[in-house]
Amino acid sequence: MRFTFIVLLAFSLFALPIRGIAAESAAPAATADSGAFPTPVAGTGIPAITTPALEARAASEREAAAILEAQQKAAALPSSFQTFVEGSTGKQLDVFGRDLFRNVPTTFAPLKAAQVNADYVIGPGDALQIRGWGMVDIDVNVTVSRNGEIYLPKVGTVNVSGVRYYELQGYLKKAVGRIYKNFELTVSIAQTRSVQIYVVGHAVRPGSYTLSAMSSVLNALFASGGPSSTGSMRNIKVKRSGAPLVTFDLYDILLHGDKSSDIALRDGDVVYIPSVGPLVALLGDVKKPAIFELKERTSFADVVSWAGGFEAVAGLQKVIVERSIDHQYQTVAELQADWGSIQKGLSLFEVRPTDIIRVIAPGSVPIKVKIERSFVRVDGEVKQSGVFLVEKGETLRALIARVGGTTDKGYVFGTKLTRASVKREQQLKIDESVDRYEKDIQTNAKQRLAGQSDPTQAATIAAELESQQRLLSKLRQVKAEGRIILNLKNAAAQISDLPDLPLEDGDVVYIPQKSTTVDVIGAVYQQNTIIYSPDRKVNDYLRLSGGVTATGDKSELYRICADGTVRSKRNSGFGGDVNPGDAIVVPEKIQRGQSFMQNLKDITSILYQFGIGAAAFKTLRN
Repeated sequence: MRFTFIVLLAFSLFALPIRGIAAESAAPAATADSGAFPTPVAGTGIPAITTPALEARAASEREAAAILEAQQKAAALPSSFQTFVEGSTGKQLDVFGRDLFRNVPTTFAPLKAAQVNADYVIGPGDALQIRGWGMVDIDVNVTVSRNGEIYLPKVGTVNVSGVRYYELQGYLKKAVGRIYKNFELTVSIAQTRSVQIYVVGHAVRPGSYTLSAMSSVLNALFASGGPSSTGSMRNIKVKRSGAPLVTFDLYDILLHGDKSSDIALRDGDVVYIPSVGPLVALLGDVKKPAIFELKERTSFADVVSWAGGFEAVAGLQKVIVERSIDHQYQTVAELQADWGSIQKGLSLFEVRPTDIIRVIAPGSVPIKVKIERSFVRVDGEVKQSGVFLVEKGETLRALIARVGGTTDKGYVFGTKLTRASVKREQQLKIDESVDRYEKDIQTNAKQRLAGQSDPTQAATIAAELESQQRLLSKLRQVKAEGRIILNLKNAAAQISDLPDLPLEDGDVVYIPQKSTTVDVIGAVYQQNTIIYSPDRKVNDYLRLSGGVTATGDKSELYRICADGTVRSKRNSGFGGDVNPGDAIVVPEKIQRGQSFMQNLKDITSILYQFGIGAAAFKTLRN
């Protein structure tokens, strides 16, 4: 009876989300992304139980996330001047200083344990911890009242509002000293008060914010997302009742690290961000091309300085300055002298609003150094190893012959030639393939989830996606070797069989010791390293590994040869003798019709064709 009750209870709990789905499906525009199926409990595959309260909370969180996303998208939209510059020059320039406010928290909440600034002014709401000993015994935690006072037992009320933190201990000791003598006293701030401020104008998220009393104008800007695409970076105002207007210029911090105008906020302060001022664009041979906001008379030298100067000042002797006039660049000046004279010359030209300025410094552009002599490293089972100077056009075969050939243990068939330029190109192609695979699995999962109403199937799809994401992370760990496939005939290859491939500076040639084993990896009952025998064929090595498992796909079997080539049934090159150092790979079966899984198989083939060995395959399986 008890067992029957448990079964019925479990069934009823499982049925709850299904009814929730039926109700949700009646709502308009329900999609997989907006919660058309319940999220499975992690590690169980069982849908989570939903309640009206949880659903309301989830809806509220989704709404808040949607609002935040909309605000972030709005903040990322280019201004009209950015669009104008891009249309005129074909280059996307960021607004100088805008990156300061990217990827910051939506709210600013300093740590409670943060050290209090010595200049912090005590005010109503601050919690103080006071200890006194000697002729007086004081051990209290008090909060400053609205009148700015605290009450100390046996002493009375003391007004502490307006006292700076570094003065507080001496101030209290003097107040207690009017009554008691021969005592010691310490005071610390247990918790700072909060202030409510307002950020208005052209902010990304204008509104009311409650911050720590230790917050400054910069903290308020971070909390509100900073100036929007139409907001000023250089003319931010702080309005305080009964106090003169304070102007805050972000360029002071960005360019000089000067925070002198970053005043501490008080309750009721208003931070006003007006519309952006005149803008100019600077591009060319400078360290940080960008769009800059003007505040006062500004010269070309000032704007170049804001951009970090030229790419390389050393040896700079000539600068060409161009200004966009009637949609074409016209040369304003050609300055030729030492850097000091060039800077002085640039200061003579004044920048005008909406200018698009291009500076060209021929001496600052890095030119590829011509290689007069080439060096190649030779290592492994050779008569002479080391770094050798190679003549122009000298080939791999000629170099190995020149260094005396290989030792008796040398395995010419396994010769590995790696090149830095090839490594870069291979890595780029691998990254592109993995990126394409990631896009495919996400698209495939989204399409399958969109048409799925069964929570069990949805959980299965989610689990598959998680598994594919783990595989993705492993694929990203695989790095190209830059190996050039020499395409030698078989294990009997000699030095004379090496190709006449011209060597380049930085090439590395490695001739390994002759291997005596063959690896069998993948979907076999026992992955093994088996002693090589010239009489054994592929099926013999598979049999010694227990054979192909039920999940293995023997039709897609392939062999990674010691020379780096890949032989498979797909390209009709699987036949031939197995050579020492080869690896036989049995892939897992995949579900046909799933393009992303087929792409995975293509990716693994690409990895091996780029010289990724059997060790990489073992990494992917672990």
